Amino acid sequence: MKRVFVVILNYNGFEETKNCLESLMKEDYGAIVPVIVDNDSPDGSGTRLQEKFPEVQVILNEFNWGYAGGMNTGARYALAQGADYVVYVNNDAEFCGDAISQMVLTAEKDVKTGIVSPKVLYLDEKDKIYCAGSSYNFWRCGNVSLGKGRSASENCNEELYISHAEGACLLIKREVFEQCGFMSEFYFMYFEDLDFSLRVSKHFRIKYNPKALVYHQSGAGKTFEQYSKLYHYYFTRNRFIIFRNHSVFEKIYVILYSAAITILKSFAIIKGASDKMATLKAIWGGYITGLGYITGFTKIESDKPIVKEDIRTKIE
Repeated sequence: MKRVFVVILNYNGFEETKNCLESLMKEDYGAIVPVIVDNDSPDGSGTRLQEKFPEVQVILNEFNWGYAGGMNTGARYALAQGADYVVYVNNDAEFCGDAISQMVLTAEKDVKTGIVSPKVLYLDEKDKIYCAGSSYNFWRCGNVSLGKGRSASENCNEELYISHAEGACLLIKREVFEQCGFMSEFYFMYFEDLDFSLRVSKHFRIKYNPKALVYHQSGAGKTFEQYSKLYHYYFTRNRFIIFRNHSVFEKIYVILYSAAITILKSFAIIKGASDKMATLKAIWGGYITGLGYITGFTKIESDKPIVKEDIRTKIE
């Protein structure tokens, strides 16, 4: 039986991580190895998880490396231990009972399938789709989550090949890491999964399996006015970063599209956000910072996470 290492990323989320792990332990697949990676949680939840689950490998990072950096830490450990597959899963997700076995089944059918994406439903509305796979769309300057907000029982119930596996949960073959490398860590959070999917798609297929069910809490929020300040800053900034190497005309389109969507989000923030000024500062801070990357005035010097310290310390 192929060994599946499941990497759960924790940051100040003891209860969510505990619930995710406990749901994983109920999965019917017989060769699951859980790995918790704690991104230097200041609330001490990483140490608490070590004490609560002494049988589970808990890796305590000395710095918050962001989503990709934390997940990659777990993947490197898993590969060194002989993993055949690695699952990246957000700690605010829970498994349904046979999600892992369903994803492995799909991956094993085709040697060219490198990533499997499950059907992700909202944890608090279990018949509503969070994402049923995802599709890269240049004209939307990113990805479009398939089926979002629709009835799970009536929609997206067929397997299909997709161009983007969302970071909430995805199963990755060992060969993908060996041939394509790991997720780029400089994004810190958001767009690293799209960047990874586009790189992997040059060598492997990405497949969506509707029978693999995972429930997700969606911690960033469900609407523009509910989205966190972290989301607004990094999502806006990273949209520019992922298109930084495109043609001049494509960059102009991304800049104009981003301006339009940022204005639209700003109206929603003014209308309904609880902390309007700080949220507006976050989203427009992401826009201005991102402009530097897409125009080439600001360079990415390494794969280390690019963190806006004043944003980070105020809103984490």
